[in-house]
Amino acid sequence: MKNVLNTSRIRLLSTLAATALALPLGWREFTGLYSWLSPFIMLNLVFMLKSVVLLNILGLLVLIISYFRKRWFCRFLCPVGFGCDAVSGLSRRKHFSLRRFPPLGRWLVLLSLFAALTGIPLFILIDPMAIFNGFFVVFSHQVSLAVVLSFLGLPLLLIIHLFFPNIWCARICPLGGLFDEVSGLKKTLAGFKKTSVPKVRVTHSGRRLFIAGGTGLLAGLIIPRWLKPSNGKFFRPPASAQKEIFNSLCIRCGNCIKACPTRIILHHTGTENLTAWMTPEVFFSHGGYCLENCNLCGTVCPSGAISPFTLEAKKELFMGSIEIGLDKCLLTERTECDRCKAVCSYKAIEIIPAIQPLTMKPVVDLGKCVGCGACAAVCPPVTIKMVGLKSIISF
Repeated sequence: MKNVLNTSRIRLLSTLAATALALPLGWREFTGLYSWLSPFIMLNLVFMLKSVVLLNILGLLVLIISYFRKRWFCRFLCPVGFGCDAVSGLSRRKHFSLRRFPPLGRWLVLLSLFAALTGIPLFILIDPMAIFNGFFVVFSHQVSLAVVLSFLGLPLLLIIHLFFPNIWCARICPLGGLFDEVSGLKKTLAGFKKTSVPKVRVTHSGRRLFIAGGTGLLAGLIIPRWLKPSNGKFFRPPASAQKEIFNSLCIRCGNCIKACPTRIILHHTGTENLTAWMTPEVFFSHGGYCLENCNLCGTVCPSGAISPFTLEAKKELFMGSIEIGLDKCLLTERTECDRCKAVCSYKAIEIIPAIQPLTMKPVVDLGKCVGCGACAAVCPPVTIKMVGLKSIISF
């Protein structure tokens, strides 16, 4: 009884910690830290991008411990599991049997990881840490129907447990499925030392691996051809992955949105391409800009959609550029102004003589302008317009 109470206390404290870190409370590098604890997200990232970052150590550590202690993360740390178990305890269907439902989680994890090898992490969006952290982005937005509808995943998941107790953790969760596969691997390895291990178990696991692996590889080759990237002109955070894979990598956790100090990153709610729905988009319409001394969006992204970058490297990370409308510029009206030049940390703007006598004009060096938006934010007549990277390429 004492062990049960201690476990419940640990789970409660972990859920409170995960909730606090998921809220936009200015945690900076620690924003959404629980996303990094998921080895399912970590493995999808490694398999697809063939690279790792420092914080992936957290997911690897959870995976290693799970090899020796089956589903210990689920029992002690997972905030989604804590919520699902709490709601299941309120269900009137106490004798609901899960035996009629297949272990979908074990299939989902294999399908997703094999598909990630060839280009798309199929089920990374339904990782419990992605669902949990993504829900709390609603506190970073102005309330709208689109935002509310997009983050009903966690509430719906909890409501389902009133009718089907324990179904998510036991049968559907891909993270739990990964832990079960790791536990199965341990038993299989132990089977090489013990001849008494039933052969049916090994055969069934091998069949599942073969079918799920082949299906995942095939899906990874075919599905990306259907998911065409959006051709709309909008801005991504610096160091974002190429548009061909960005929508697939992004888990919509909202860590970058919650960590951004100037609040210029919001969810993309355009409907021109549903694969980009609720991915992070940079908005300069609120008077903010991308600070030259900030790299938090790359630091807190757990999926590789935004790569970690240094402040020095930021000088080479082009988000977009600018167009200066000289017809409204104060300099062309013989009024002194150098705000755009003074605020530019990348020295991309110079003020030179214009054709008209006794007038000056600002010009931009597209090789230095990264599209941070600082000049547009301070321009008194609002004559500087932000333009996308496509405009630079066509130029």
